Amino acid sequence: MYLFLLGRDPKLSKLEIAIYFYKNNIKYEILEEQDKYLLIKTKINPKKTIEELAGTTKIIEMYQQSKEIDIKFLDKIEYNKHKFNFSFSSINLPKEEVLYIENLLKDYFKKEKTKAVYKKPKKHTKNEKNYIVNPNNYYSWKLYEGFELFILFLNKNYYFGLTKACFNPKENIYKDKHMPKRKNLYSTSLRIADIMINLLGCTNKTTIVDPFCGTGTFLVEALLKGHDVIGIDQEKQMCRYAKENIEWIKENIGKYQIICGDSGKIKFKADCAVFEPYMGPFLKKMPSEKKARKTVKNLEKIYYFVFRNLSKNLKKKAKVVCILPEIPKYEGSIKISTRVFYENGFKLENVQKYSNMKLENPITYDTPDGSRIIRKIYLLEKR
Repeated sequence: MYLFLLGRDPKLSKLEIAIYFYKNNIKYEILEEQDKYLLIKTKINPKKTIEELAGTTKIIEMYQQSKEIDIKFLDKIEYNKHKFNFSFSSINLPKEEVLYIENLLKDYFKKEKTKAVYKKPKKHTKNEKNYIVNPNNYYSWKLYEGFELFILFLNKNYYFGLTKACFNPKENIYKDKHMPKRKNLYSTSLRIADIMINLLGCTNKTTIVDPFCGTGTFLVEALLKGHDVIGIDQEKQMCRYAKENIEWIKENIGKYQIICGDSGKIKFKADCAVFEPYMGPFLKKMPSEKKARKTVKNLEKIYYFVFRNLSKNLKKKAKVVCILPEIPKYEGSIKISTRVFYENGFKLENVQKYSNMKLENPITYDTPDGSRIIRKIYLLEKR
């Protein structure tokens, strides 16, 4: 039994998990589904799983279920009894119980005569019932050399476990800082790009096209996953940047092709597509309704021809995962018409076929870039 802690966009994380289990033929049973976590009965390799999922922050193996607080199961856990760090996270526990368990742990290791250093979660706020060690701190404390106790209180039962795998932010931080060409206001985040590629559900080495490749964020992530890629962009500078970023990887990557031209006309051969298109002007202020409608009209024209070209060059049943915007106005927002893809032979994929979890398509996700544009991720399938 495993507890999956979901990331900043839980609906997106759930869909990624569902498709991951589906494509890998992993049998599982959802024991509890909440906004921030999933309790799942399954057999997996936690470290391998978390490396392949971008929307899950932690995977905890649950060892014991009890009506009372009892940490005796630690006697059966193997760990190096030298100086190490340990911590404790919990969900739905009141502060007094959190403090009680912290003292239990300190007394336990004192009795065991181990040099254990306790690292507590930063959030010990007055009314907070979730005390979760931040993944960034998890790695800075080197808890993978010690351990983290995790307790979930659910339906009057305590579930006790140990964190087995934790999302490592260092890889994305490194790429953000050192990738030769990054345009933060105009580039999809590495985390979102990784999730979107996973949503394609590719089981074998495939060729993925990005018709708005920009600096090549999707291309780099897809290549690192073992796929071949085709990037298209009408700006020569972006094409140069994409190639420079791909060559920076310096790994035994697959084939790649960068095409400078109109993604509504270029011919190519690919199995599926993933992209974030041009989203219109950056909106720091709320636009008037007239300006919002004009922006949507211009974007729909661009998108229509791109989807038409994708339809010509992708095979039947091909998957497309893309971001489409909603342009806000003072009252509500204006959506991109579904006709841009529907009239070109694409339909919304029925994501419920992947799981009995509550799944959505499209999914709105948060972006910290400061723009007022509303972004939605669509899973499409060629009819």
